[in-house]
This record gives sequence, C-alpha cells and structure tokens, in this order.
Amino acid sequence: MRDLHQEAFLTYINLLLEWNQIHNLSGNLTPRLAEEYLLDSIYPLEFIQSFSRCIDVGSGAGFPAVPLAICCPRSEFLLIEPRNKRAAFLQYVSSELGLSNIQVKKMRIEEVGGRCVDLITSRAVMDAPSLIASCSHLLQVGGHYLFYKGENLSQELGRSVEGYPRRGQRIYFYERKES
Repeated sequence: MRDLHQEAFLTYINLLLEWNQIHNLSGNLTPRLAEEYLLDSIYPLEFIQSFSRCIDVGSGAGFPAVPLAICCPRSEFLLIEPRNKRAAFLQYVSSELGLSNIQVKKMRIEEVGGRCVDLITSRAVMDAPSLIASCSHLLQVGGHYLFYKGENLSQELGRSVEGYPRRGQRIYFYERKES
C-alpha cells in the first residue's frame, strides 16, 4: 500500500466497519477481512491495462470500486447499486474521502444506458455469463471486464462464456482463495 493512499484506505475501512455494525452492509465483516478485501481490490492494478472510465456492478460495500477510485484518481467510476442503504453508504464514503471521481447510481445494471466505458468490474454479484449478458452493451470496443470471484470460479466457467469477449474485449478473473 502506498503511503499516499494509506490514510484514505484506513478511513474507508473504519467507515465501512462502523456502518456495517448498524446497517449490515457486508455480513460478519471483521477488520482483517475488510483489509483482505481491500488488498484483493487493488491487486489487479498490477496486471490490467490502464482505464479512464469504469462501471462497478452491484457495488455493495464498495469493493472493488472505492479502493480502485482511491488508487486511480484520474479515472471516472460509476457505482451501480440497487439497494438504498448500500447506495447511501457509497455516497457518504465517496463524499467523506473527497472522491470526486465517483458517481453513485441507485439502480440495477439493466437500467443503465447511454454510457460506454473501458472497464466493467464486479465482485460476487452474479455468474460471469449472466453479468456479461446484462452489461456488454456498456463496454466499448477494446474494453475489459474484471470480475472478482470466489473459489467457485472453475464451476462457474463450466457454463458457457462462448462468444465473449467480443470486439477486442478481454475478461480478467481475480479468484480469491480462502486461507
């Protein structure tokens, strides 16, 4: 973690833990687990191509979008979250952290239109084929998907993702291994 981002990361985790106790944003979240999720969120920056505009589908408690927005202040982030309390948290945390590169929309991904981005991210929202089908119209030519997945990735990929990616697009999967 860069020192430059350390304070923002700590503030984010503290706000998340505080809100989670009251609003149950992310289940039984511990400080250690929140830190692991944060590190998982930023690790793919080591291997994905740079991007200017990102949509995060089902943003929930903010992973991976908030840590990515902290690390990529020149990139624009649209966080899509249909649930009121989670959308309110995302709005609050982006304001508290001064993340002017984040815009939060309380809606479902199927309702988003008219935007074209070069990165679409998602963590634990739905299976990859369904996710691609619901948001492929938002990804520009040469754009990338970055899906954060759990240990059921190989089973999920057994389902057809044929025909993807299209138009020079690429799909990255970051698989989290439980320790």
